[in-house]
Amino acid sequence: MDKRKLPVWALVLMDLAAAAICVGLVLLVLYVIPQGTKVEQTEEQAVTQFALPSEGSGVDLGITPASQNDWSHADTLSIAADQEEIQQFLAVKKTRKTLQEYAGDTSEMKIEQVSCTVNGEPLVYYAADIYVSTMQAVQTGFADNMYGKNIRDFVSSMAKENHAILAISGDSYGESDNACVIRNGVLYDSDPGTSDVCVLFRDGVMKTYSASQFDAEAVMEQGAWQAWTFGPALLDGNGGILEAFHSTEYLNKINPRAAIGYVAPGHYTFVVVDGRQEDYSAGVTMNQLAALMQEEGCLTAYNLDGGKSAVMVYDGKQVSQPIGAGRTISDMIYIGEVKQEVQK
Repeated sequence: MDKRKLPVWALVLMDLAAAAICVGLVLLVLYVIPQGTKVEQTEEQAVTQFALPSEGSGVDLGITPASQNDWSHADTLSIAADQEEIQQFLAVKKTRKTLQEYAGDTSEMKIEQVSCTVNGEPLVYYAADIYVSTMQAVQTGFADNMYGKNIRDFVSSMAKENHAILAISGDSYGESDNACVIRNGVLYDSDPGTSDVCVLFRDGVMKTYSASQFDAEAVMEQGAWQAWTFGPALLDGNGGILEAFHSTEYLNKINPRAAIGYVAPGHYTFVVVDGRQEDYSAGVTMNQLAALMQEEGCLTAYNLDGGKSAVMVYDGKQVSQPIGAGRTISDMIYIGEVKQEVQK
């Protein structure tokens, strides 16, 4: 019997092949194979009621002032806000065009297309001014109705599956190793890592927290309804632009954006900024996004996943024009009508 040993080069090739297979299996598990659980259903709780504009004078009724966010922690100050850039954006003349208006039993909204020229570049964004009579109308949806890793779908598909009136991209929690995930009242994960967290409460108030301030158990006890981990936070809770953003130079560059804003309990703003498209829309920096959300009348505002992910869908049809036709992501935020019995 021939008992000759394999040559060294053959052994090396075998070792490299085995290593490549191991690495491939790890990458397959981490980034390709879906890993998740079915979405939990929340138990019905007492629901705070808000007046819709059509039910009153068109202003917020029965609303308490928003709680001021505390941004005293030094670790939230990463990239100083550029006041000159902010003032330049606020000074630009914008053209607004109403695209859609909706009035239902539990929500009313107006969607506008806003266009302007900033530093010689065209800019187009979409702002939805939203009123709800119950927080049950502000929902979040998971791709394939599953919570977990490597589970993705287009916002338009998720919107259709959940019968959404209006939907925007969420925080893409599934792409992050650390994320606090509270969705429709259920706590799935509690560790935001080093990111800012945005929490929408059952009483309609929305607050933002730095990672060092945040306590998932505490906000759940206070009635957290939704929580997103992306950021940074943009406004201070009283409508002022933060002096600095917990972000990086790379993320602060001009990009397509998505953001959620808080005006008052029951009154919110969804914004999607198109970008990276020559002769149509360049996108905005974080400074400009903060100025935009302030201009929309928000007290608190929070940056969501942007780039190709940023998209707005109304009644099953895409409102915005994402670069490259968009991409599949793990989650969305949407407005849906609520069955009347939920409001009792």
